[in-house]
Parts: sequence; C-alpha cells; structure tokens
Amino acid sequence: MKENILVVHGGAPTAVMNASLYGVIREAEKYPNIDHIYAAIGGSGGILKEHFLDLKTIEKDKIESLPYTPASAIGTSRDALEKEDYEQAVSFYEQAAKLDCADAEYELAQLYQAGVGVAKDEKKAAYYFELAAMLEHAEAQNAIGDCFYYGQGVPRNYKKAVYWYRQAANKGHEYALESIANCYYRGEGVVQNYEQAIKYFTEAAEKGSVWANYYLGECYYYAKGVEKDEVKAAEYYTKAAEAGNTLAQSSLGDCYFYGNGVAKDFEQAVKYYTMAADSGNEWALNKLANCYYYGDGVEQDEAKAIEYFTKSAEAGNKNSMCRLGDCYYYGRGAEQNYEKAFEYYTMAAEAGHNVAKCNLGNCYFNGYGVEQNYEKAVELYLQAAEQNVESAYNKLGDCYTYGYGVEQNYEKAIEWYTKAASKGNKHANTRLSRLK
Repeated sequence: MKENILVVHGGAPTAVMNASLYGVIREAEKYPNIDHIYAAIGGSGGILKEHFLDLKTIEKDKIESLPYTPASAIGTSRDALEKEDYEQAVSFYEQAAKLDCADAEYELAQLYQAGVGVAKDEKKAAYYFELAAMLEHAEAQNAIGDCFYYGQGVPRNYKKAVYWYRQAANKGHEYALESIANCYYRGEGVVQNYEQAIKYFTEAAEKGSVWANYYLGECYYYAKGVEKDEVKAAEYYTKAAEAGNTLAQSSLGDCYFYGNGVAKDFEQAVKYYTMAADSGNEWALNKLANCYYYGDGVEQDEAKAIEYFTKSAEAGNKNSMCRLGDCYYYGRGAEQNYEKAFEYYTMAAEAGHNVAKCNLGNCYFNGYGVEQNYEKAVELYLQAAEQNVESAYNKLGDCYTYGYGVEQNYEKAIEWYTKAASKGNKHANTRLSRLK
C-alpha cells in the first residue's frame, strides 16, 4: 500500500527548517512504500490554498544543497492568515478529527482554546485535547493535564492532571516532566514525595527546563528529598538564573550575600538581585534596597534604598512596607514624616508583619502620625508579643508599670520584662532591677 507524507513549516531559523526538510526526504527514501513527499508552500497557508510541491521530483543535487540554502525552501506560515482562512482550517481539522487524526484534534483544541477561527470554548478545547491524548499524542496529554490542573474547560482534578502528565512524561515531554514533578513537590493529586519530584525535575532539567533547575536548587538548599548541599543548590540556581528565572536570580543573590554554596561576594549578590529586581521580583527589590541602605556591594545610598523599598512595597512585600515605615519614622533617606511612617506600618501590619504591629503600636503610644491612643497601642503590642516580637515584650512591661492603656500591674510588668530580658534586652534588665 502506497503512502504519502505532508511537510509543513511554521517558523524557525532557516538552517533548522532546511536541515529538517533534508532529513525528512532522506529518511523517506528508506521506505519504498512512500509514494510522494508533499510540502505545503507557505506553511498552513499552502494547505488552505492547496499549494503543494512534490519533493520527490526535486533534482538530487538541489536536495543535497538544502542544508546550506540561505532561504527557506518552502516558506513559512509567518504571514498572517485571514479570518476566512482560519475558519477553513477549522473545517479541515474537524473533518480530520472525525477520522481520529490526533494532530487534527490537537490543533482544533488549540483553536478553541484561543478563540481563533471559532468562538473561544474551553470545554470544546478540553474535549479535543482529551481525544488526541487518548490517541497517545504527547502534546495533547500535557495540555489536557493542564486543563485538569487549572480547571480549564473541565472541573479541576489534580489526580486526572497527574495521570495525563505521567502519560506525556513517559514520552519524555519536557513540560509534562516539569508539571508532574511539581505535583509530587506540592502533594497535588499524589502523596507529597520529594524524591519522586527530584527524579522528574532532573529529567526535565536535562531537557532544558529552567523551572526544573530552580526547583532542584530549592531541593538541595532546603534538603527536600536529598541531603542539604548548598554547593549543588547554587549550581542549579545559576543555571536557572542565567536562563532568566527571577526566583533563581534572587535565590542566587542570597547565596552570594551569605556565602552559601559560593564564596561570599556582595557585588555578585547585587548583580543577581538587580537582574531579578529589573523583572519586578518583590523580594529581590527588597534585598537590593537593603544593599543600598547599608552599602553592601554598592555605595551606600539611602535615597536609592527608599526607591527600591517603595517598588517592593508596591509589589506587595510586607518587609519593605515596614522598612519604609522605619525610614520615614526616623528620617533616614527621606524627611522625617510620621504620617507616612504610620501609613506604611499600617500596610505592613495588615499584611501580617509582626514587627510592624509593634512599630504601629509605638505610633499610637506616642501620638506620631495618629491621635495618641494607649489602648490601641497595647492591643498591637499584645498581637506582636504573641508572635514573639522582643520589643513588644518590653513595651508591654512599660505599659503595665505606668498604667498606660491598662490597669497598673507590677506583676504583669515583671512578667513581660522577664521575657524581654531573656532575649537580652538591656532596658528590660534595668526595669526589672527597679521593680524587684
């Protein structure tokens, strides 16, 4: 039985496209049952216009020159298609899908997912992804895994997501390997198992997965599924960081800042913090701000620090919110402004920053940036103390000693001062000596 091959190019470096075309022709020559090798001129547009070239009719010397040809031999589909073209493509794919063509089902699913040539329909996209997946289409298996993982077009179901990721992963699919590794890492759809996560992350990393390298760094840094190895962690962070992963850049910055797995180097830390900060990473912005604040790896510049603290706070970083409160409270890097200090301490406290709760209590206690309110101050000091904030212990000792916001009670004052003193607070020791 004679068979035909259809070749279509989307877009890639010319050398890659022509080399792949050459490979298809030479491989097909090994099979006498292959009658024709058709190439669609102009990619998908060639299919729609039925513009084909039979590569078997090309002269031998021209075939041999393909890998060295400076222009695409059959063109690409980089030219934008008209709406009617997409609609026609949908029709072709639907016909092919009825014949159980996995590639057609997968392409049709993508069109429904994107709303190209058809009305966007995530349910239909998931339907066609699953049809193609059941025909062992690796890309479709990964795609339907994503549908179940994120609840797109189907109810969210981590177990089904894992099932399909595993099918694609077994075929060596990079993103499926990465996804099933994440499921084992987080315990989603499977029992959490760091060893299995590392297995799949390693396979994905070998295929070039940037995220897999980052998570391998995390596993070695925090001893998840492996013995702690900061050197290996730094190596994996470096691979991911150099590939542009902002979390890895921030983590690698930490490695250089503290000397974990690499020689301590503040300048290198600043380099990687800056790379991540330029992409808007809130933690890198915070750490870069601290470097400028203290002059670690860069010339000290408190105004520059405030600039980065502000960007980090705007990105939601509660540590930076608190640090901005400190800057405005004490007038460091900016004019002293208790109202702004109160504003940032409030933001940080509401975000769950425990030290900020104590600092906000100080604002209420002193009437800085807000009307003085001892009762509110005590309330905030207690919240901070429950989270073991040392300075809050001491402040509560003062409140109970003098009856600020609470009934005067020396026993309670001694209790709080004792807690503060156990943390090395000198003020608390002085107070205790006077009360005992």
